Amino acid sequence: MKTYLDCIPCFFKQALRASRMFGVDENLQKRIINDIAREVVRFPLSCSPPEMGRIIYASIRKYTDTNDPYKSLKEESNKIALSLYEELSKIVKNAHDPFFTALKLAVAGNLIDYGVVQDFDIKKEIFDLLEKDFALLDYDEFKDSLNKANNILYLADNAGEIVFDHIFIKSLKEKTGKDITLAVRGAPIINDATMDDALFCGIQHTVPIVQNGYDAPGTILPHCSKEFLNIYNKSDMVISKGQGNFESLSEKDKNIFFLFKVKCRCVADHVGVALGNIVMVSNKRYIKK
Repeated sequence: MKTYLDCIPCFFKQALRASRMFGVDENLQKRIINDIAREVVRFPLSCSPPEMGRIIYASIRKYTDTNDPYKSLKEESNKIALSLYEELSKIVKNAHDPFFTALKLAVAGNLIDYGVVQDFDIKKEIFDLLEKDFALLDYDEFKDSLNKANNILYLADNAGEIVFDHIFIKSLKEKTGKDITLAVRGAPIINDATMDDALFCGIQHTVPIVQNGYDAPGTILPHCSKEFLNIYNKSDMVISKGQGNFESLSEKDKNIFFLFKVKCRCVADHVGVALGNIVMVSNKRYIKK
């Protein structure tokens, strides 16, 4: 997905919201805005929004003098999500269709995104989203692809959210018996999941985990590590979580299914659904012919 003109004011809003969240004084906020303004001038609209996201949060890290300003929020999200693990696992197990319920739970977990909002009740919103229908659902294509695939790459998005991914990944393994690898970010960026988050949540006991080698809030293939690209290229199917991964991979010539909650107007218009909806879509919808 390209960057739209409407994304540009959002870049500045993200920067201000994040810098104020971490108590950056007004003079340093102005420096951050100046940094971003210089970058926006030369930022091609053909690039995806996560590429600018990396620039924005690099500036914030510089002025907050920390490599991971969201660390405490990520830890809190992981702990809250883990506290719900047993309850949600039972809901999945007792559901009429456990596999579909686990899939929906993974999508519902995508609400945990401090790059978009800073205040939400994780448990309440998870249960609310479990009652919501998908606005777009390429489920038959998804099941057909699962049947044909041998190697599956699962791209994580946010900390906390990966606990719900874990429940779905377990369901995937039980249903298909396929080889699954979980990929996380290569370094801290916003509240995106890193290796530390995945290990804290115990996912290493279910599937192998790989870092993608880059610190953008998406999957920017030209900058990813050789290890990650080797796994990506050999995978028969990619299950991709979150808007950032959608924005950076939606037009790639690869068998990818995107699971996320639509959190911004530009993505909503691009996908063709209303803001706030949940989707599970194949990238075949968005590959340019």
